[in-house]
Amino acid sequence: MDEYVQESISTDMLERWILKKKHRGEDASSVNALLEGTRYQNRNMQEVVYELNMQIEQRLDAGGDHKFLLFELCSIIQAGADTSFWNLLFTFAFYCQMLSNNFSLLFILLLLVAGTGADGFALYFLGECNNSLCLFTPTGPLEGQQRLIPSFPIGYGFTVSAHVAKTRQTLLVDDVLGDERFPQGVGIDNERQIQSVLCLPVLTANSDLVGVVELHRRWGKEPFLAWHQQVATANLSWASVAIHKVQLCQGLSKQTELNDFLLNVSRTYFDDIVAIDSLLEHIMIYAKNLVNADRCALFQVDHSNNELYSDLFDVGEEKEGQPVFRKTKEIRFSIDKGIAGQVAKTGVILNIADAYADDRFNREVDLYTGYTTRNILCMPIVSRGLVIGVIQMVNKRSGGAFSNTDENNFKMFAVFCALALHCANMYHRIRHSECIFRVTLEKLAYHTVCTAEEWQNLMSCVIPLHLKKEMKLFHFDIGPYEELWPTFVLSMVHSICGPNSFELDKLCRFIMSVRRNYRRVPYHNWKHAVTVAHCMFVILHKAPDFFTELERKGLLFACLCHDLDHRGYTNSYFQKFDTPLSALYSTSTMEQHHFAQTVAILQLEGHNIFGMMSSSDYEQVLEIIRKAIIATDLALYFGNQKQLDTMVKNGSLDVENQAHRERVFGLMMTACDLCSVTKLWPVTRKIANDIYAEFWVEGDEIKQKGQQPIPMMDRDKEDEMPQGQIGFYNGVAIPCFTTLAAILSVTSPLLQGIRDNLAQWERVVRGEDTSVWFPGESQLSEDLPVRVED
Repeated sequence: MDEYVQESISTDMLERWILKKKHRGEDASSVNALLEGTRYQNRNMQEVVYELNMQIEQRLDAGGDHKFLLFELCSIIQAGADTSFWNLLFTFAFYCQMLSNNFSLLFILLLLVAGTGADGFALYFLGECNNSLCLFTPTGPLEGQQRLIPSFPIGYGFTVSAHVAKTRQTLLVDDVLGDERFPQGVGIDNERQIQSVLCLPVLTANSDLVGVVELHRRWGKEPFLAWHQQVATANLSWASVAIHKVQLCQGLSKQTELNDFLLNVSRTYFDDIVAIDSLLEHIMIYAKNLVNADRCALFQVDHSNNELYSDLFDVGEEKEGQPVFRKTKEIRFSIDKGIAGQVAKTGVILNIADAYADDRFNREVDLYTGYTTRNILCMPIVSRGLVIGVIQMVNKRSGGAFSNTDENNFKMFAVFCALALHCANMYHRIRHSECIFRVTLEKLAYHTVCTAEEWQNLMSCVIPLHLKKEMKLFHFDIGPYEELWPTFVLSMVHSICGPNSFELDKLCRFIMSVRRNYRRVPYHNWKHAVTVAHCMFVILHKAPDFFTELERKGLLFACLCHDLDHRGYTNSYFQKFDTPLSALYSTSTMEQHHFAQTVAILQLEGHNIFGMMSSSDYEQVLEIIRKAIIATDLALYFGNQKQLDTMVKNGSLDVENQAHRERVFGLMMTACDLCSVTKLWPVTRKIANDIYAEFWVEGDEIKQKGQQPIPMMDRDKEDEMPQGQIGFYNGVAIPCFTTLAAILSVTSPLLQGIRDNLAQWERVVRGEDTSVWFPGESQLSEDLPVRVED
């Protein structure tokens, strides 16, 4: 035997045997810790760290318990009592980042034991209601029992740990048995051997109590000193930061998992919007994997017929490791049948351990699919408080029934199923609406696009010579020549832009389709469009050098299209009553709609009159048209006129400055839009009646909605019209034409015309006879003879 021991047994092993024999009968875990501590004494610390690290990794990989491993390590450090073990602590910082808070607490305990040279320690966690402490043990008092042993309630008059948990303050006790504050001492079995106690609370960054660490020194040893408390407190502060970091890492990890799922679902939805079934499949696959189900079914609810229906089935096949869902003939059954029907009616989750033992189970689905159902987890899909579907997980793959954990995890995915079903239903409604929209567009195109006969006739029309001359006067009235209005437009375009500036067939199509898109309202109609375009034509004709070629084209066609599809109502009406147009355009509602209609006509086949331009010229002319049409919103006019008037008076207006030019163009658009007030008195008087006829229709609509219109729109106040016109002239129109005449002197006849008509309205207010009327001096002084229709 002696020979065998000398040859085969190492000195290290002999020392371990001797130590075991010496401490025979003591607690096994204490002896093992003592053995481990002896083993690492007098060894190179780099070797110790490497060896322990390898052991920890192997035991973690093999499923070792994290708490118990660190508890062992604390025992090793306690037994070794070697301060050089600080090197070892940093080895385990890596594990602290990825493990639970309990593990972090043990890591703190390890730090404190190493820093204070304690003979023993105890670790307490909070009880279930957070009003008591539980002692952590590495194996439990008896085999198979839990490792958290209920200790004492948190409060005064019990133990040191309970006192510290209450005060949340570090406590140093020199003689625990002689301290009357702690009648229960430390509350553990070997407390008679303990004299000095250093107890510290473990707090989070939010000052929440996580646990209590208690360090012991036995009788006969030097008690803990103040510097021990300082070291322990410093270590605890450092380690509390580690706990906070662990919490952040855990929360981030959970959030990352959820974000990955949402990202995949969102990518599926946006990448493959046309195949909504694909989105449903993805969510069902995630749900299946989450609860480890063999099959999955999704039923939608038809509340109008009280039925459940589905056409997407899990057939049990897999492709590239993923379940295959097959779209088949739709099946329907009553909402009063089956587990799914019960969930659809009640909105309550059902977890059925034995499907065929439950009377509510509908065997028809199994008969149809040929599949045998053992257990079911069925979840309602709720949207806006209404059950819109039911998702059903069938047959737990492990062989047992679905657990409460499965239910809780499944609830989250039911939310995404609700989102998917909502998107599916919305998508189908959109598709149906698109079909209706296309049919409506076809019908609309038939009524809004000119016929070949119309545009071909326009190509051959000719304007009489005397009218061509009269067209160059501001006060020319197009009223008597309705059949020639399209020809007037064609003539104005050729005169201002040149006869070869546009393809004739496209130009004629465009003009005739624009005519079709003006509604038959009293004032904002085709006649008004041609009148406004004519006023712009005269300005462009009289000041040809002021404008570029693109500006002439843009401004002329902006006037022609500036009221396209006008419904006879003001912007305030659309915004006040939340109409679809106001939802589409929150500001300058009708003006933005007019421009959109202009672009829509240009996009029609054979209508793009600007198609021969370069891309930059095309964009520029469209921008001129857009800004010019928007400028006809009177709400924008007042600020523009005031700014220009100031510039004119202080001499800062620079017509070469692009921003200044755009302001001038905006004022020109307003002047052309209001040009009816500058015509000969009989024409102006008639057009005023048309304007008020349109206003009164809007006023009638407002009254029907239970509100009172402004006086201008109230037909019951017709007698106030002359006074209203005087106010409009003085407050809006005359300032506009005054500023414009100061910038472009060629427009001065417009200013004189409105002054003449203002005098006529004043005569009406005074009750004087206006049936006998003579043109004003400015109108008689124009170059050509005047045609006056009484």
